[in-house]
Amino acid sequence: MNDSPFDGLDARTMALAYLGFGTAGILGGELLLSATLGAPPAPEAELVKGLVFVAVSTAFVWALASRKDRRIERQQASIRSSLDQLRTVVAASPVPIIAVTPEGRVTRWNDAATEAFGWERDEVLGEPLPYSAGENSENSEEIIRRTIDEDGLSDVSVERRRSNGDLRGFRLSTAVVRDADDEPVEIVGVFVDVTDQRRRERRLREFEQAVERAGHAIYLTTPDGEITYVNPAFEETTGYDAAEAVGEPASILSSGEMPDAYYDRLWRTIQSGETWRERIIDRRKSGELYTAIQTIAPIASDDDIHGYVAIQSDITESELTRQRLGVLNRMFRHNLRNRMNVIEGYAELIRRNAAGVTDEDLTDAAETIVEAASELVALSEKAQTVSDALESEATPRRVSALVESAVSRAESTYPEATIRTDIETELFARVDSRVGAALDELIANALKHGGETVHIDVYQTEDDDSKLVVRVADDGPGIPDEEWRVIKRGEETPLEHGTGMGLWLVHWVVKKAGGSMELEPSPLGGTAVTLKLPVGAERPRTWFPSEE
Repeated sequence: MNDSPFDGLDARTMALAYLGFGTAGILGGELLLSATLGAPPAPEAELVKGLVFVAVSTAFVWALASRKDRRIERQQASIRSSLDQLRTVVAASPVPIIAVTPEGRVTRWNDAATEAFGWERDEVLGEPLPYSAGENSENSEEIIRRTIDEDGLSDVSVERRRSNGDLRGFRLSTAVVRDADDEPVEIVGVFVDVTDQRRRERRLREFEQAVERAGHAIYLTTPDGEITYVNPAFEETTGYDAAEAVGEPASILSSGEMPDAYYDRLWRTIQSGETWRERIIDRRKSGELYTAIQTIAPIASDDDIHGYVAIQSDITESELTRQRLGVLNRMFRHNLRNRMNVIEGYAELIRRNAAGVTDEDLTDAAETIVEAASELVALSEKAQTVSDALESEATPRRVSALVESAVSRAESTYPEATIRTDIETELFARVDSRVGAALDELIANALKHGGETVHIDVYQTEDDDSKLVVRVADDGPGIPDEEWRVIKRGEETPLEHGTGMGLWLVHWVVKKAGGSMELEPSPLGGTAVTLKLPVGAERPRTWFPSEE
């Protein structure tokens, strides 16, 4: 629609029209005045001046009109170029673009629409939209109506069925093309296929739920080892909640029990793109040690590592149970077999030679049998003590009270012994109550196999106020090196094993309390066993020994 009748005229036509109207006006006016009013004719010079003015004005009008024509021509060329570019963009667009009339007949259909829906352009141009809507999706007629009413829609979720019957999900945005009278002439729709994205999102949600509900501790890190995510099992296993762990280095779990070479091999493995799976001893927030089978795998794409995922399976209790059962089994098999052989041998001796032996010989044999039987009873009682100590619930108890109770029991059993205690003044720290069983064993072992003097010292460590030391020293012959090596290694062998269960009891109880045990020469000339214990234990602790 043109703004005036002259908008469609070019510059030359307008100039000629202006010249014609001007000349006709001057000459016609002169004739009209002479004929009707009898006015004398204007001087020729005046007519010439008028005609010259018309000619000059005509030239000026032609210049202005020509300039406007050129500007309009440039604008039209630009519009044509833009339209051509738009058609090219629509045709080459990687997303389906479809245009329809308000009645729903297809006017544009690009190659991406053919790929997305299956129909060729020639099949659909001028025809109603070929696809149908999913059961839970708006149909095309409703989309067209809403587009016109709302002057376009943005990011509407729809489902459309392809020519082969497959149902696909799209995010649809629409726009209205209107004419000069503001009437809708075309509705353009841009479709983004989100079917695969929705599947990935669903799988991601399922994966997230699986990770959140997994019974294993799972955490993610950056390539530098900074924690970016932890699941609830991680919080339960380590004692660190997500807010405390995220942003911290994974080394917050380091126990100090693993050698540097372990971590060197770990980093070399995962940085090379391989998966690491090894046993590790880490430390919970409370200070308690725990053992886990840890798997760490790179998160990579295009050979670039973006981070790591670590999965820990806490095997502390199962490994501790396996160790205890192994030791108990070895002890019972070894000691019971030896002691029973003695009992059987002497019993046979008494049976066969009862008539020919002196009373003294018979008495010695009977005493040997009784002694062997007593040892078996003691071993059985010690095994029960181990079981009771390790399976019982721990409660925090003042260390001075534990020491005093252990000394009192020892003095009643060994009245001739000298037991001295030196507890640091104003030391009111509390430790795991099960440590009392370890103190009983250390004091009894020192008095039974050592000398007659035991010194017990209790003091706070200088470098760490969260730990305290309990040292039990004697003046006896000391603990054999092979016994200590077995304890430190955490496993007995047929060629190297302990002779009893006492040190194992101490070792298990102290480690279960989150502490450590060391052996050193005693100032009294015998052996000193030093226990380093965490203070303020509020709940049972679990541990499995390192493979030192």
